[in-house]
Amino acid sequence: MCGIVGALDSWLRQRGLVPAVAMQAAIERLRWRGPDQAATIAAGRWWLGCARLAISGASSRQPVARRGGRFFGVSNGAITDARRLWQELRPNVARRPVLPNDAWLPLLAVAAQRPDLLADCAGHRAAAVVDAQAGTLTIAVDPLGEKPLFGVWQDLQLVAFASSPAALVAFGLVAHIDERVAPSWFAQGFSAPVLVSEDPPVQVAAWPRQALTVVPSIAPPAPPLAERSITADFPAIVHAAVLRCAAAEVPVALSLSGGIDSSCLAASLHRLGLALPAYQFQAEGEPEDERRLARSVAAHCRLPWRPVDGGPEVLSALPRLTALAGLPLGDPSILAVHALATAAAADGIRVLLGGEGGDELWFGYRRHTLARWWSWLSPWAPLLRPFADPWRRRSLDRLVAAASERAWYPALAAVVPPAFRERVLAAAPAAAPGWDGAALPAVERWELEQYLRWDLLPKVDVATMAAGVEARCPYLDPDVVAWSRAQPIASRWQKQPLRRTFAASLPPAVFVQRKRGFALPLDRWFRGELPFLDLLREARTVQRPHLRPGGVAEAIDRHRRGAADLGHALYLLVAWECHLRAVEEARRCG
Repeated sequence: MCGIVGALDSWLRQRGLVPAVAMQAAIERLRWRGPDQAATIAAGRWWLGCARLAISGASSRQPVARRGGRFFGVSNGAITDARRLWQELRPNVARRPVLPNDAWLPLLAVAAQRPDLLADCAGHRAAAVVDAQAGTLTIAVDPLGEKPLFGVWQDLQLVAFASSPAALVAFGLVAHIDERVAPSWFAQGFSAPVLVSEDPPVQVAAWPRQALTVVPSIAPPAPPLAERSITADFPAIVHAAVLRCAAAEVPVALSLSGGIDSSCLAASLHRLGLALPAYQFQAEGEPEDERRLARSVAAHCRLPWRPVDGGPEVLSALPRLTALAGLPLGDPSILAVHALATAAAADGIRVLLGGEGGDELWFGYRRHTLARWWSWLSPWAPLLRPFADPWRRRSLDRLVAAASERAWYPALAAVVPPAFRERVLAAAPAAAPGWDGAALPAVERWELEQYLRWDLLPKVDVATMAAGVEARCPYLDPDVVAWSRAQPIASRWQKQPLRRTFAASLPPAVFVQRKRGFALPLDRWFRGELPFLDLLREARTVQRPHLRPGGVAEAIDRHRRGAADLGHALYLLVAWECHLRAVEEARRCG
């Protein structure tokens, strides 16, 4: 688990930079992702660098280079089926009880002219391999975007890449989210992070969805997830994925919210005989029922119990996390995940398992019920309009608001009410990207390719890496994803595969609870005395071009007197403002 960066030597020199110095500065900006070891290397036309968090091979180093000076590589993340790839590439090595650092595998695959192995392996990774003789750069990223990678494109040519846009400041680039997408970002709380930098004019974009890209030559595309050949049954697939993710040379723990997804991971760990500590976050003043259930699951599965508490002070991490990520962080649960990961790291934990992906694969959100009955419900929306409140986000309000939208499902998933967008934001959101259908398969694509990719997974990556912890998501193992997507939606609805597999292994209360997740009580906290309220009232904030005059003050007043629950909406204003101020600080210091 690391931060990686690369740049063309000629491009750095054209910018008046000394390549070795610029690369070292970029690595220092990624040390929050990898505090254990850092280095850079000249690799033909390219420079590569890595700041390493040592999860495997404590004495290993990156970048890696093969003897002869032809192949060089850096890697972020983990290949959880590494032994299978070692068997393909180095059978003698595969027989060792302790394998070498899997950062070598991308390099060896490219050297053996087997880049297809990188497109089909399990785990969360972003890797870059330079073939100095051929002059090519091979980029391999996991297909769901668990590990971030941002490319810098100038005149349609890739000139640099990094795990975080903030690292690009070392190259004289201060990338920021184009404010023209602000209305859409506020509607969803996330967006595909296409950034811009005006000096020089370049585009900074998250890596394309293809799992494998070779520059400038062309590699075969990754196979679609659902086309993997899966012969095992669901319980065996899940247990194998959990075992792969739990295998590490460092202490591993479970993030146990008490919900269905993480509770089933606890049951799988128990089935595998792995007594990992289970950490659960609870916000100050929230009901105890979720904690009681999580404690009950931990006891039932014989996992050591580790409660973590947090109040409004967890919000104070937002400016730092925003500056490290180089992006606005619209999902407030990132702060709960960060608090939990920080507590785990203080106990020596270096890998944290979580249940991300379960709701998206097995239709676990409440909004999925509205989507399932959309063709029947939507014609009734005009009749229900008098009963809807444009300042609220109940199911009725969501239904009425979405009925007039072409991209109706993203409108159902919006996190702020329509009246907030109309009264506070200077422009209406554009049609949500990534929406191209009306039925449940299109809902599934949107959840996996938009919400999971651009919201949940970046949140988990930033929150855990900033605490020095690697996050692993067993439900996103390619075998689990492929098996799930090959099944009829009706058989996956409301997490039926998990219910069938683990009903006898967990307390019955796990499967009758309401969906909660890592939600923070923002409505209550923003009615208290938060420093963020002062930030929202500052002239510097309210005069931003994406805001209507007087809109922020109206929203604060409406929320504070209880006329609407706008805690999440106010948080989004803070998150965007933190990003703008981080960009301004980077420009000032750069």
